[in-house]
Amino acid sequence: MFFFKKNKNLKAFLTGKLVSIDQVNDDVFSQKMMGDGIAIKPSDDKIYSPCDGTVEVVFEGSEHAIGIVMDNGVQVMIHCGLNTVNLTGICSSKVKKGDKVKAGQLIMTFDREKLKAGNYDDITMMVVLDQGNAKKITFVNDQDVVAKETDIAQII
Repeated sequence: MFFFKKNKNLKAFLTGKLVSIDQVNDDVFSQKMMGDGIAIKPSDDKIYSPCDGTVEVVFEGSEHAIGIVMDNGVQVMIHCGLNTVNLTGICSSKVKKGDKVKAGQLIMTFDREKLKAGNYDDITMMVVLDQGNAKKITFVNDQDVVAKETDIAQII
């Protein structure tokens, strides 16, 4: 898929297999209750910012989710794993609220082995919470992606 330079692209935030958000085994995500998005079944344990922006929130305690707002008002949330909100010691944020981040910057690491040992799904979602000034956001689906390199969405 080709993206035009005048539009902004969101980069893969993890290395792994891109999965449609509709296929995530959690109704909150698959039914898009928080917004549209994309998921990655990871083959790595490092999560990178998909875009330039400002960290709006890091979920305290579990550090399993990070919210970023772009200059155009688009707000995205990266959510590591399913049912991980009450887990501690699995995810480790590398940023804090108010930090400026660049696309491809390391923002979180997580322990895939601990997630698997606890029978937690390590699928990781990126949800668009607010489209801001964007007219349309288009997602790529069902392909292998490389963190920091592969375009996974286009913002028009």
